[in-house]
Amino acid sequence: MTKDWLTIKNAPLALGLLLLLSLFLFQSEELPDRLEHWLYDQAIASWPAAVSDQVATIAPDHWAAFIPSVAVLVVLASLLPRLTPTYILIACLTTIGLSISGYLLVLIYLQIQLPVINALLLTVIAIPIAIGFRLAMTNRFLNAHLDDMASAPSLSLPQPAKRQPAQLLEHFQALLEPEGWLLSENGELLQIHGMTMAQSPHLPETGQWVHQLNQSWVKLERGSSTYVLGLTLRNDLSREVTQQYLRRLELEADTITGSNQYSAQAFSPRLEKIQLANKRLSQMQSFIEHSFEHMPDGIIVTDELAVVRFANRHIEDWFREPMPSLSGMPLIKLLQGHDPKENPPWHEIVSETLTLNESRKVNLKVHGRDFILHLAPVTLPGDSQSGIIANLADISELREQQRQHRQVIDFISHDVRSPLVSQLALIEQLKRDPSNINEHQIEQLGKLARRSYSLAEEFVNLARAEQLSETRFYDCDLLAIVENARDSVIEQAHEKHIRLELNDTDDLWLQGNAELLERAVINLLTNAIQYSPPNTTITIQVYQAGHIAGLAIADEGAGIDESELPYLFDRYHRQRHNEIAGNHGTGLGLAFVKTVVEKHKGKIYVDSLPGEGTTFTLKLPIADPMG
Repeated sequence: MTKDWLTIKNAPLALGLLLLLSLFLFQSEELPDRLEHWLYDQAIASWPAAVSDQVATIAPDHWAAFIPSVAVLVVLASLLPRLTPTYILIACLTTIGLSISGYLLVLIYLQIQLPVINALLLTVIAIPIAIGFRLAMTNRFLNAHLDDMASAPSLSLPQPAKRQPAQLLEHFQALLEPEGWLLSENGELLQIHGMTMAQSPHLPETGQWVHQLNQSWVKLERGSSTYVLGLTLRNDLSREVTQQYLRRLELEADTITGSNQYSAQAFSPRLEKIQLANKRLSQMQSFIEHSFEHMPDGIIVTDELAVVRFANRHIEDWFREPMPSLSGMPLIKLLQGHDPKENPPWHEIVSETLTLNESRKVNLKVHGRDFILHLAPVTLPGDSQSGIIANLADISELREQQRQHRQVIDFISHDVRSPLVSQLALIEQLKRDPSNINEHQIEQLGKLARRSYSLAEEFVNLARAEQLSETRFYDCDLLAIVENARDSVIEQAHEKHIRLELNDTDDLWLQGNAELLERAVINLLTNAIQYSPPNTTITIQVYQAGHIAGLAIADEGAGIDESELPYLFDRYHRQRHNEIAGNHGTGLGLAFVKTVVEKHKGKIYVDSLPGEGTTFTLKLPIADPMG
């Protein structure tokens, strides 16, 4: 690859050769001589007669006549290529003025007439040559960079309308996993599975999907061929969403390209390159901005003094700082203001990231949420400044899962293990002396076994409730659910002479899971019976309030201490006064109830006064609010 000669480095030589060529052209014309005589006559005529008579001009040697021209040529060739067009004009006018002044001074004081016209003409002709030369270099520079920009990878993705039908079918198979598919070209089958051409509906327009139940059909045109593509989608809840997605796809290219034709007619190829490069730069900038804003993590970019210069919307939301105040705020001030650290302090963490050019990973807590802050040194583009890019990942859910995992381990190691150990000890005792087995020991063994079973049952129920989704919902009657739950606990109530009073109402239909809802009501009734004194009444009320179905269970027990209420629905939480009284619960019953209610998009409330009883209220959306 040959090196381009039209560069700043070679510009003086190139411009000098052009000007030298112009100088020799002047020597072969009569115009310079005529101008030379005219300039001399004007100079002599402008002086007083006494001075004019004393001027005796001496013609210089032939080689000396070139001195002014060569001097001007060297000055212009070395100076002009480095100037902008405005300064080129100023430099040439200044050279003309200096040349005329020098001519007059030499003529008056040395009485030598130097041929200066060639130098003046050389300076005049240098103006367009130098400006054109400068513009040519600028044009080459811009073209080179435009070529680089135009050849840079584009962020625009290949359009589905430009893909072949066989490739589209392959992509649909990977993405949607259809149960059947069909592809034909001009009536000839190319691929088929679980579908027939007889099932194909009338397809009036190309690129427009036609849906029939779980089958979707589209007609495509590629060149002179007409294709029919059919899919049999899975007949589940995702079918309608998938068909809406297919409708949004543009599978046929728009043949009207008026905007491109107008561009080709109105702009030169170079301006079209500029248009293309500008479009790609805009796409790149838009892609970067969109990516930063929609990243799942928070992003902060600082300068070399650790001052925030950019932050995405997550930072604004998590730190609750408006974007104008974030920009220009020192990163250390932002972090210290929300999570003060002493060992090591924030200024040490941030400064070491910049000075040592090493990444740092730190835990951070902001407004009750847990984050991992990853600080990495980065060189900013353009001015080679160093800075920091900070990535803030929300790990609150992970921390909560870790906390729950520890609680499960504690629960298994204590609550589940304890009755099993007691059972094993009692069994070993009975094995050592089988002749002295009494009814109390058998009853104690059964009690421990029932407690172990109850723990396992509640643990499994809670896990099922947490995995509950709307795909397992169906129409169910809240009144029937409550009646079944009451019948399940009525024997427990009779043992304590507690009356269960159900205030009947009309049927209230819900979209939900009747089995888990009934288990939740059983838990509430069991707690009410367990913590109510004998010969009392538990009132159960089912009612409708607008589009809400309500259930209230009120007992006449000892009530719940006010300090316990905020933690009542926490898993593995047991009320202190119940533990002291010997009522050992698992701490999972009410957590299960709350989970079931929330999965049904409902809410649960508790009202309690010590010594007066407790009321649990469930509010669930009914299936048809207009019904």
